[in-house]
Amino acid sequence: MVSAQTIDSTGLVRFSDAVLELQNNEFMRSGSLAVSVKAVKEGTKVFALNAERSLPSASTLKLVSTATVLALFGGDFKFQTFLEYDGTLRGDTLAGNLYIHGTGDPSLGSDRFKGYPTAPEMISRWVAAVKRTGIKYIKGKVIADASFFDKEAIASTWIWGDMGNYYGAGVQGLNFNENLYRIKFKPGADPGDPTTVLGTEPAIPYLSFTNQVTTGERGSGDKTIIYSSPLGNNVLLTGTVPAGNAVFTVKGSIPDPAWYTAYALKNSLSGNGVVVAEADQLDGSSIVMTTNPKKIIDEYKSPPLRELCQQANFWSINLFADAFFKQSGKRLSGSSGFDTAATAITGYWSGRGADLRGFYIKDGSGLSPSGSITAGSLTDILNLTNRDVSFKDFYQSIATLGQNGTVRNLGKGSRAAGNVHAKSGSIEGTRAFAGYVNAKSGALLSFTIIANKYVPGSNRVISDSLVKLMTLMAEL
Repeated sequence: MVSAQTIDSTGLVRFSDAVLELQNNEFMRSGSLAVSVKAVKEGTKVFALNAERSLPSASTLKLVSTATVLALFGGDFKFQTFLEYDGTLRGDTLAGNLYIHGTGDPSLGSDRFKGYPTAPEMISRWVAAVKRTGIKYIKGKVIADASFFDKEAIASTWIWGDMGNYYGAGVQGLNFNENLYRIKFKPGADPGDPTTVLGTEPAIPYLSFTNQVTTGERGSGDKTIIYSSPLGNNVLLTGTVPAGNAVFTVKGSIPDPAWYTAYALKNSLSGNGVVVAEADQLDGSSIVMTTNPKKIIDEYKSPPLRELCQQANFWSINLFADAFFKQSGKRLSGSSGFDTAATAITGYWSGRGADLRGFYIKDGSGLSPSGSITAGSLTDILNLTNRDVSFKDFYQSIATLGQNGTVRNLGKGSRAAGNVHAKSGSIEGTRAFAGYVNAKSGALLSFTIIANKYVPGSNRVISDSLVKLMTLMAEL
């Protein structure tokens, strides 16, 4: 590894000039720009501007969640989900309950992983497992056991306008199909016309919709906001969907996905000749778990953690990051609550030597607008991960500029393409990038760049400027 001292001084001046030019840009007049660049091996500062200013992290916080869970569990770790029953089995009759026992797997039933069952395939697998035991009649219930995590599915600091949308899905001890459902709209003929909700995929008949969505201009895209609570069944739909589509589909987050999983399995069992006697409550949170001994009839293992972390970072999946956050909090402190996990994870990295003054995280995804970090604190953590056995898995979990993930279209044709591994982040008024640079000098650099409270409507200009900074870093 070439020492950071060999970084070209002329290149560093060019980079510094570009940073100052952006800071003084009219678009940043009321905002803040924070930049931290460090040499990974030496841990030395290469460049810093406002590196100790606490600012929203947006999705760059997923780097902390994935780095932490990989350091604690290793890339080979697999989440497990069990299908179990209690009571007694006599002939074809189970005098007891059937349980889907989750351990926090955010990928259960996801269609992202080749060779792993999708949600319908997972349900079919469980039905087959029940039928293999000879059970045709269940005197009890089908129960979702989500007790592995606490009952706090969402952080208290998330905003109401995010929660019902797919990216605001809550995290439970049992997650399914990425806690995602799709709402199918029939737009009107002209802008302003009312729309019709045609149904959902998968079917969730116990949800009730108040539809205020109207028809927008052709090509205007998804402008909807879905309002729902984490455990409620009433959903308010607002905004617009574009004219010119026979059907337009929007993604929402399933309220109480654990309860939905049990509901879906029960329905499928009934359709396959297995009778479930007891009716369910419409609120999964009130189900009381029994302490009776249980017999496992199916054990499912997720893809390796390294693959889950790569999907989380490549495509910025909030559910995955928050599941890792809770998993890490539980390992470090015994509690998976958001606040407890935040304290435990902060203490973990601080104990390893990171300067975490100004590091005030609220979740693992960066969805909370009240959470904040400093650019210096994130580059400290990025440097520390280089000492972990899991560093290769972590490094490969971060998308490469110009090649893949959310940054696949950035920096094409420049030296940044293929040489900058970066996690992008964007929430209202904040654009950020963080990761690693294979610099021209041969040094491996860690970096964090956060632009906060720039002039509304200048997203494109700010993004282009940040990509330019990453390109200049690659030239160092």
